[in-house]
Amino acid sequence: MTATTMSGDKLDQRPSYGLFDGFEAFRTPSDENFRSVFSAGLVVPDTNVLLNLYRYSSEARDSLLSVLRNLGSSLWVPHQVVSEFWSVRDSVLRDPRGTLALAAELDKVQTRAEKMITDWARDRSLSPATAEDLRSGIEAAFDAAIERIGEFDDGDGVRYLEDSTNDPVVSALDDIIAGKVGAKPSQAVLEQRMATGHQRVEKEIPPGYKDKGKLGDFLLWCELLDEAKRRDCDALFVTSDVKEDWWRRVGEAPRGPRPELVREMRQQTGRALFMVQPDGLLERARSLLNIDVSESSLENVERVQQFEVAKQAGDEWAAEAVAAVLDRLSEEAPVQAQVLRRAAELGGFISRDDVYRIGNYDSTRSLRGFTRPVRRIVQAFQDRGLIPSEVDDLLQAVYDDETVGLATGFTVPRSAMPLVLEWADPEDAPA
Repeated sequence: MTATTMSGDKLDQRPSYGLFDGFEAFRTPSDENFRSVFSAGLVVPDTNVLLNLYRYSSEARDSLLSVLRNLGSSLWVPHQVVSEFWSVRDSVLRDPRGTLALAAELDKVQTRAEKMITDWARDRSLSPATAEDLRSGIEAAFDAAIERIGEFDDGDGVRYLEDSTNDPVVSALDDIIAGKVGAKPSQAVLEQRMATGHQRVEKEIPPGYKDKGKLGDFLLWCELLDEAKRRDCDALFVTSDVKEDWWRRVGEAPRGPRPELVREMRQQTGRALFMVQPDGLLERARSLLNIDVSESSLENVERVQQFEVAKQAGDEWAAEAVAAVLDRLSEEAPVQAQVLRRAAELGGFISRDDVYRIGNYDSTRSLRGFTRPVRRIVQAFQDRGLIPSEVDDLLQAVYDDETVGLATGFTVPRSAMPLVLEWADPEDAPA
């Protein structure tokens, strides 16, 4: 738009803007936006959307497959998504509804609960018979719950591992996305994107900086941008991922794509970016494409979505995990242990100068690899299944554009800060 005013004898023309210009991420998409992207745009499912087909009820699975089928040429799947689907599918099929994992976790909780009862009864001089009676009640309750959970186990998964051609999900997807999968990027393009992705992770530029260095989300994003630019159309990204490097949040609720993503999409393609979760896709498709989607299907998809949210929220540091890591770290790398505690005391960030002071390091010493002992110990616990694989790095280097590759300091994730302080012994505080 252009505003026209008179300045002396000359016509002064200046650009003028509206409320959403430059702030497009805050505009709630309309039915017309979705109708347009369904018919002439780009609808891109994330890997988790395809994998969740194994977790849905048969009715909900058929509903989502019907929606994907009816999207026609608007449906497009990045090569990265198909690659991730095949790499993760086997592990999903071994326990598609998470019943085995849940039973294992409940077994651990039961063991801890019984020990708590035993310790409590001993400290209060209760009789062994009383303690045993309390433990028996806990055991019966857990056994009943685990047995009930086992009724929801999907035994077909293992059978499909042996023969993918008999897998109904694979068969349906093979038909629906035939000719709609992006080409594999060349090695040169992939290497360039990987280098860029690592730089973005260090600066926490979305998406993908919560991807633990795997860069899968960023590689997917590059493909989405390229295809939207090639087609010159708006794009709708469908994902169960609720991490902060994809979504703009209001409280804990995802309300739309991060403003940085909307801005990058606009700069790279000149088009708009929209995002929904799978249940949102079903609701929009039901009303705008006249696809039959039952309430029970929506409820099932929503329940799986809630499980995904809970699982991602659960990928945070727990007191036992922090204590285990710091106990070993205090023996094997005591400076790093002190730095972790001091960073937590300072609100999550410790400067490079403070690290040198705590370690009594010479000013010429490099801090390259300073976080390596922490990562090594964490990885050892993760390999044993004692720490979730998706937790934030317990100690992470921070860089800026002026330090020429040198860390300006180190951070501790918010979820771990109070746990580090809880573990720390004040007598060991650095001078």
